Amino acid sequence: MSSLRTGRVVILVLDALGPEFVDAGRMPWLSRLADRGAAAPLGGVAELVASTGPCHATLLTGVPLSRHGVLANRVFGPDGGIDADPRVKVPTLLDRAKAGGRRTAIAASDPDILNTVNGHSADLAWPTTLDISRYGAPRPKYLPDTATAETLIAAVRSGHDLIIGQLQGVDTAVHRHGIDASETRAARAQLDDIVGNLTSALADAWSDTLFVVVSDHRAEDVADRDPVRLAEALSGLADVLEDGSAALVRPYEGKLAAVLARAIAADGVAGTCPLDDKHLVAWCEPGRVFGREREITMAASHGNLTTRPCVAVVAGGHPSVATAAVAVRRAPPSLRMWAPVAAAALAI
Repeated sequence: MSSLRTGRVVILVLDALGPEFVDAGRMPWLSRLADRGAAAPLGGVAELVASTGPCHATLLTGVPLSRHGVLANRVFGPDGGIDADPRVKVPTLLDRAKAGGRRTAIAASDPDILNTVNGHSADLAWPTTLDISRYGAPRPKYLPDTATAETLIAAVRSGHDLIIGQLQGVDTAVHRHGIDASETRAARAQLDDIVGNLTSALADAWSDTLFVVVSDHRAEDVADRDPVRLAEALSGLADVLEDGSAALVRPYEGKLAAVLARAIAADGVAGTCPLDDKHLVAWCEPGRVFGREREITMAASHGNLTTRPCVAVVAGGHPSVATAAVAVRRAPPSLRMWAPVAAAALAI
């Protein structure tokens, strides 16, 4: 158990925001928060696969993909099929905090994240199925960031000890429109206002607060709409699941050497490395995306090595902030850093 006094922890994820946007001109509230605390100068380091599911799982467990099991947004199921909804296999920060008697809350504009991190057991878990249905039929995949922000601020005001939030707007905008489109700039401005509103809501107990603002990955514009055909290159050698500009690869028995040789020779593939004892990750050259037959239609993507840099900002008055600030200034922090930091602040 930590020797620090028990504090309040708020972790806010700005999905797909690159660390280059921690900038006074483009996101003044976020930049001001970094000035009050600290920001990693070149950003933090997301997982590879640099996608929403695996990176949130790492953030809230503090362990690598090979331990928590969410290797990508979709994984190979034990029955030989595809599991489109993988979930962490180890306790999360939310689980540990609740077991330690702390009041927990999670609110996410992407409801799938609650599944990924087993968040439905939190004292406050938003959205519920009823909440999602209120936004129309068919039910939307994502909910408005403004509604998520209202839930987070309500959790602050009701005295929850651990509050986790995820805002989706930038990720949706970059996929549809690209990094510097007017729609994406508007989404970033809205996120920045939410950071300001949440900071203001935390002011009354700032001295007891650890406030962490991160992103799960950044994004890059698609420069070449011809898909990188890794599955075709590895036909007969491995199973392949595309995840944007990364891909999960499961070599067939005895085929590892051939898979490695064939993958790195494929047009548009930048590299491969192991994830665990059964799976590899392959990633694209910057600006390329994995696919099969059809032209890539998204404007921007993520998953590969060049989308690993992520926002890493810490602020607040709790003693743990000073220690974390030294760490993020010294070297780019992994997403794995934040669960242990938060656990210490919560004295669990």
